[in-house]
Amino acid sequence: MRFANKVAVVTGSGRGIGEAYAKALAAEGAAIVVAELGRENGERVAGEIVAAGGKALYVPTDVSSEASTLAMADAAKAEFGGVDYLVNNAAIYGDMEVKPLVKVSMDYWHKFMAVNLEGALLCTRAVYKLMAERAAAARSSTSRRVRRTWAAATTASPSSDCTP
Repeated sequence: MRFANKVAVVTGSGRGIGEAYAKALAAEGAAIVVAELGRENGERVAGEIVAAGGKALYVPTDVSSEASTLAMADAAKAEFGGVDYLVNNAAIYGDMEVKPLVKVSMDYWHKFMAVNLEGALLCTRAVYKLMAERAAAARSSTSRRVRRTWAAATTASPSSDCTP
């Protein structure tokens, strides 16, 4: 198993691609932190992973909230001892308002940016120290834009200038 004795946080893992990532990593031996805003879906995915013989913990997580992402990291450490992988998958996409930018409300715009852009940074910041403690080097994001925007922060090795 490629991910035996490893811990992966997968944001937005209550459905869709995030659920698929979580289950695939679990099938390869990783313990999964199901970091999901929706309780019903998050508990379902964690339960299905455990029922299949894996290890999983559902943690209610709002990636646009620094406090929530820090609580998610604390829960990962308490349950599994740390974090090796982060999959920044959570995003507003399926329910996205499709309108010209001049017609989208500013409240929606701010929430969209907080989840889709800032969420990846907040999650990375929340788990970086835990990953560095375990000499973890793998980070993942499903958004090319986010990967490019935050490349320096998310690809730094534990011995680089970004070490906490």
